[in-house]
Amino acid sequence: MKRILLMTVAALLAVGCSCSKKTEQTEQVKPQDRITILHVNDFEQLVKKGEMRVIDVRTRSEYAEAHIAGAENIDVNQPDFIERLRLKGDVAVYCRTGKRSARAAMLIAEQGYNVYDLGGGIMAWRQAGKSTVR
Repeated sequence: MKRILLMTVAALLAVGCSCSKKTEQTEQVKPQDRITILHVNDFEQLVKKGEMRVIDVRTRSEYAEAHIAGAENIDVNQPDFIERLRLKGDVAVYCRTGKRSARAAMLIAEQGYNVYDLGGGIMAWRQAGKSTVR
């Protein structure tokens, strides 16, 4: 009986130790380490590949004025922003100048996903002569 109890305690300790190691490994990656700010040309290449969701985090009216082709509009200022994203993988984000997308990127990175943020936002995109759609 003592032997069974001892083996049970040992097994529980082993499971507990392995779980804490996974937690420690996960905690080593800080949310800010999951965010990559990209220059317009690098962001454009990412968009052209079509392998990643591109999220315009501006308001609906800003999105209607002009946005990057293929981008989805999910306003970061909405309280259900993360829920509306229905994250399934890494994403690319942008806003007008980069401030809101930086906030969105942090919220997404905190969920454990990698985020690619357009440095300077759509203003930098347009200034570089890149096309937009309505």
